[in-house]
Amino acid sequence: MADKILIFGEVSPNGIKTITLECISAVKNLYKNEEIIVLLCGDKLQLYAEELLYYGIDKVLMVENTKLTRFSPQTYNQVIWHVQKEVNPTLTVFGHTEIGKAVTPYLSEKANIPLISNIDSLNIEGTNIMVSRPAYSGKLTEQLALVKGSYIFTVKPKIWTPFPRNEQATGTIHSKNVIVEEPIYFLKERIKKEEKSEGLNEAKIIIGAGRGVQNKEGFSLLQQLANTLGGTVGVSRGAVELGVSDSSLQIGQTGKIVAPDIYIACGISGAIQHLVGVTSAKTIIAINNDPNAPIFDVADYGLVGDLFEIIPALIEELKR
Repeated sequence: MADKILIFGEVSPNGIKTITLECISAVKNLYKNEEIIVLLCGDKLQLYAEELLYYGIDKVLMVENTKLTRFSPQTYNQVIWHVQKEVNPTLTVFGHTEIGKAVTPYLSEKANIPLISNIDSLNIEGTNIMVSRPAYSGKLTEQLALVKGSYIFTVKPKIWTPFPRNEQATGTIHSKNVIVEEPIYFLKERIKKEEKSEGLNEAKIIIGAGRGVQNKEGFSLLQQLANTLGGTVGVSRGAVELGVSDSSLQIGQTGKIVAPDIYIACGISGAIQHLVGVTSAKTIIAINNDPNAPIFDVADYGLVGDLFEIIPALIEELKR
């Protein structure tokens, strides 16, 4: 009997989240003969399950319950542990997301299975699984050789490219009943500031605002540049501390991990905590008045100068 791999699938009202497809790609690049199962939790999941079958998986397990429509570690832990015991997978894979980071420590302790988090590469060498992940806020890369056994992984977003959608669906869909108890506490309401343009996770062009923007007028200037380029604005922790933006737009170790085609860092010094969020960008352009700023060490192109002079000139030239 083939070993089983269980992937926790994440969905939103807009469809299957990209991290779910990235997890599938990570696994399919590594394993060839194992049975790949995707677990979905929520309500009214049939259309999501049918769509997932176009990505070459073997089975979708649906646990539908209105108590699962909003994420709660208490309710999700109940479901995931129940399915983990029943499936008994060799490998359980989550995205390194809000959900993955919240539930995997519980699952690891409950199942007595090692948790390897925030993985950015996976390979097979002989009988070992070779894993790498950032350590010490991205200053180092940790490399692990894992002997054959059971593991729980969380996969770093924006590392694996989702496989193209197949023309035909394969695999099967199964509904599973799991008793979900009422949580002791629950999320009553979530109010989230809408991100402009495409949103950071999907944006092709991102303008990064750092402490060098100085004030809301400077931040507004970068928004003008983003609008001109058809992109969106993200910020460093320094910009959040200035009060020009809230943390929903923060990029970096304690914010979002992004992978745009172009990232223009404006007034950002280049602290490692910020850089770990943009290392997957295809092209990095830095604008800073300090020629020794660390951001220039990772930038493909750099402009040394006053962003309040460079950005207006750039906007004018782009409009022309």
